[in-house]
Amino acid sequence: MGNKVFLRIVSYAMRADSTQPVARAVRLSNIAPIIMSFDVASWHTPDSTAVIEATKLFTTDVQELNVRQWGVRVRRMDPARSVVDRARSFQRNVEVSALQTFEVDSVPGPAGGPPNRSLNSITMLMNYSMVLLPDHPMMARLCDDRVGYFSLSFEDYDNDLVSGPRRCFIKRFRLEPKDPNAAISDPIQPIVWYIDPATPAKWVPWLIKGVEMWEPVFRAAGFSNAITARVPSASDTDFDLDDARFSTIRWLPSTIENAYGPSVSDPRSGEIMNANIGFYHNVASLVEAWYWTQAGAADPRARQLPFPDSLMGLMLAYVANHEVGHSLGLRHNMVASTYYPVDSLRSKSFTCRMKGTSPSIMDYARYNYVAQPGDSACLMQGIGPYDFFAIDWGYRRIPGAASPDAERPVLDSLARQQDANPYFRWIGDGDPVDPRIITEALGDDPVKASGYGVRNIKRLVPMLIPATTGDKLDNYERLDDMYTELINQWAREMNHVAVVVGGVYQFTKYASQNGRVYQPVPRAKQAEAVQFLNDNVFTTPSFFFDPEILRRIEPTGFVERVRARQTTLLNLLFQDARLARVAEQQATQADGAAYTMADLFGDVRRSAFAEFGTGSVRVDEYRRNLQRAFVDQMERLISTPLVTPLPPGFTPFPGFTPPAPRPADARAQARLELVDLQSTLRAALPRAGDRTTRAHIVDLQARIDQILHPKS
Repeated sequence: MGNKVFLRIVSYAMRADSTQPVARAVRLSNIAPIIMSFDVASWHTPDSTAVIEATKLFTTDVQELNVRQWGVRVRRMDPARSVVDRARSFQRNVEVSALQTFEVDSVPGPAGGPPNRSLNSITMLMNYSMVLLPDHPMMARLCDDRVGYFSLSFEDYDNDLVSGPRRCFIKRFRLEPKDPNAAISDPIQPIVWYIDPATPAKWVPWLIKGVEMWEPVFRAAGFSNAITARVPSASDTDFDLDDARFSTIRWLPSTIENAYGPSVSDPRSGEIMNANIGFYHNVASLVEAWYWTQAGAADPRARQLPFPDSLMGLMLAYVANHEVGHSLGLRHNMVASTYYPVDSLRSKSFTCRMKGTSPSIMDYARYNYVAQPGDSACLMQGIGPYDFFAIDWGYRRIPGAASPDAERPVLDSLARQQDANPYFRWIGDGDPVDPRIITEALGDDPVKASGYGVRNIKRLVPMLIPATTGDKLDNYERLDDMYTELINQWAREMNHVAVVVGGVYQFTKYASQNGRVYQPVPRAKQAEAVQFLNDNVFTTPSFFFDPEILRRIEPTGFVERVRARQTTLLNLLFQDARLARVAEQQATQADGAAYTMADLFGDVRRSAFAEFGTGSVRVDEYRRNLQRAFVDQMERLISTPLVTPLPPGFTPFPGFTPPAPRPADARAQARLELVDLQSTLRAALPRAGDRTTRAHIVDLQARIDQILHPKS
């Protein structure tokens, strides 16, 4: 504009056909904000292109382009201590690396540790990629709620009614066949992953394997040699990990136990232009701990830590396999594993033929904690039927379809295969209402699966010391870590059961498909879940009480470990949203068809206070803690507001869901439980078998009286 050049953030959130009158109104309603203004330094001849000095874009505080985007808390950027390190230009992209220094209150500690408050500056090497969008956008593919792809949504003002961002394109790589007439063709441009040269050499072949496991999946969708991985040559001066032309697997020196797989896509079409998977160095520790606690009892290779490289490498390959799936556009599919019967997970023929524990590598199905020693079942998660289905749906060519809308009939017919084949189903990733959509769970019956899991955990407890003390010069740090991981696995499996209570099964359907979308979990399933928790959580898990372990890792603390886990499960069972669903199920189903609030409260109370029957009453410390926690929970339900207040000054953000109101019946039921409990305690007091139990009963009576009759 005159002698100014503006850098603007262009949004595609509102769109309209440029030939239609509404396009002008859309354009004026969606003015791109200016984030920096440049003076024209000169005019390039012969085409009169404006030339600007762009250095300040990288050395001054442009909030939209610096570390604030990723939630890093900084006071200000110091331009005097920020410089451009290098700049490189390629055919369709410019790469600029800058050392940027920020003033901060403290420097974050490693791996989430305490911050370093003696430092008030942080310098980061940031790389910026300016990428020219494709000259011709890829033909977009419309989203389908039944297939899990990352997507971009926008308001489409070519429609008569626009209630929100309803038009939606999936994110995917552009694969175009060299031979359009062939049933299976090599693509013009394959998907290539480059392995970070910093990757430990012994893991490189396994990361390549994780990438290339997707090759037969794409072949089934009509593309041969569609995906591969390469190690860049040291002599290739054109290669740079920060170059946006290359999709890479980066190896990150960090104690964080994780990996991630983001991508960058064309905002016009959803075409994935670049993806960079990050492997934190310590992800090996994560998969080792998961495998030992879940499959260590069934796999002789896992009896001794550390694992052999052949086993570790295979696990890292599957981590890469999962993250590549994300970078190809696939979302998590947590419901997938619930379509494999629990007993089938113990079958060698089934698990090995199906290549794993779930129909999808995009599930968090991890390792086979259901399989028992001697079953010889396959123990790792792999690419399954859903992954073939989803890639076929998202990437297959549809001849004759010249627009996204023209593809819909074929894509709908593919999605409807889910009606006959549950292995193809997708719902989402983490909805707390459906107990099947929960991470780390296996099989179609959480009670049965967790029952097998507990058997394996009991087998692993006596194996802990031999497994973690192979090197006699080490201390007991690994024993402590793995003991904690084993308790975490037990708690995780108990959580799989707890979420059954008040659960609602979901089924993603369009109006042309028969059947309901929501279906309450049957009463018998919910009652069975509570009984399992009574037997395995609220009955003290004494199999963890190995004095040879405990006296090697801590002078004290196990009583608190048990109390914390039991309290967490009680909190989960009696959370407001769950109680609201239990109340609604009772109100909307025929008498006797629903698992009611009275059933839940009564079943848990009777188990927690089982000692208070006939005869002498003795309550040990673990059970005393549980009983206090139950009374605490009843007090919360009686004494706190039915609607959880928002924090002072809180401003709801887009998509914010306010806390579910607690049903008033929960307060009434909690009061009744305490009234009944008073009678139980009164009758038990004369039968107290020791003075500690007597003191416990007297204390509970006083607390309940205070809750029921608070003094102003």
